[in-house]
Amino acid sequence: MPSTKNGKKSLDKPTNKDSMVFDEKNLTNEELTEGSREFYRVQIRDLEERLEKYQHKCDELEVRARDFSSRYEALEKEKKDIVLFLKRSLNQREDENAEISGQLKRLEERTEKERESLEMQLSQLRQEFQENKDNLTAENMVLAGKLAALEEFRMHKESLEARLEELESQLEKERQEHQDTVVDMERKALMDKDRLKKEMEQHVATVAAELRNVSDRNMPETTKRAIRENVVVTGELQQLSTSLKELLKENEALRTREKQLRQEKDLLEPMLNEMTRKNLGNQKVMHLLTEKCKQMQAELKECSQSREEYRRLSEAHSALQTEHESLRLKQASTLEELGRKQAEAEKLRKELEGERTLRGQLETLVEEAAMVLKEVLKEEPKEEDSEIQSVVRRSQLTQRLLAVLNAALGKDSAHSDSVHEAHHHHKTEPTAEKYNILYSGLSALGSHHTQC
Repeated sequence: MPSTKNGKKSLDKPTNKDSMVFDEKNLTNEELTEGSREFYRVQIRDLEERLEKYQHKCDELEVRARDFSSRYEALEKEKKDIVLFLKRSLNQREDENAEISGQLKRLEERTEKERESLEMQLSQLRQEFQENKDNLTAENMVLAGKLAALEEFRMHKESLEARLEELESQLEKERQEHQDTVVDMERKALMDKDRLKKEMEQHVATVAAELRNVSDRNMPETTKRAIRENVVVTGELQQLSTSLKELLKENEALRTREKQLRQEKDLLEPMLNEMTRKNLGNQKVMHLLTEKCKQMQAELKECSQSREEYRRLSEAHSALQTEHESLRLKQASTLEELGRKQAEAEKLRKELEGERTLRGQLETLVEEAAMVLKEVLKEEPKEEDSEIQSVVRRSQLTQRLLAVLNAALGKDSAHSDSVHEAHHHHKTEPTAEKYNILYSGLSALGSHHTQC
């Protein structure tokens, strides 16, 4: 690099100047004391060491500058890649977010429409169900009343049927008994008639015999007895006829009651069938309402699932927003870190420029000091000059050299302070102390020349 070449040239120059200085010292050995020569040697070595140190420092700074430049380029490339990746990720996330937002909005609209439709259907079904429930409750109450009446009627009917069967069996039994009695009575009547006939015939025969045997005196008593017996038989026949008539009337009443019960049965059977049919219809309606209620419950479950899907999409949307925010914060922190790296690189670049400037200034000062020393060593006392003029001239050259060294000392001290403030972790060599030593030596030399 150009700076390195300049540094090598500056290292070669002090060496040539050192040889020239030693040649001049050999020529003017009688004019300079041993202490002055040693002082100049020390000063030249110190300047060479400082030049070598600054050259080394400049090389280190150039290496660091190259390192920081490569790191800066890598960071720039990494920054571009990160920014490109973050932008691409951000655009992808935004597209996904927009798509999910659209899906969420459409799902919300569809869910809202379905919810309104389902709520409307649910309210209608609830109203219809309530109306049907009320109607069915009223009908059930009526049917319960009718059913209770029907049950009562059924029980009454069963009791009547049992009574009817009992009466029929009793009637049949009485009819059979009546028939048996009539048969017995008819047989008895025939038997009695035959007996009476026989008795009458026998009695008539007896009476005839008696009439034949008795005279006219017994005739009225026999007639009277026959008439009485005839009256008794006639009374018994009338009693039997009355009993038969009563049995016939009772039989007719039982037949009429049986006919009435059959008519009531014929009337109640259609009512019972109608009530059974209505009960079956009500059971079918209850079954349909139960099925419709189950269907509504399934629709409500589907609606709850839709709400759960909506909640899940909302959570996913929130998570995407959070991730988007974290990516944005990460991008901001990356840009901030990149800004700090750029500021650090700019600071190091400025420090490198300052080191280069200081190096050039020190090289100039070293060259000026070498020229002053060269003039001091080359100067020969003229014959026409007095000793005082030579001393004054030497003192002026010494003052020039001290001024050059003072300027170098001030610049090196200021630069050392700035470097120490900028890089507090690096150790700086105590060059100010060396300059103080050289300065005191030159001051002593100047005072020695003044005394001489």
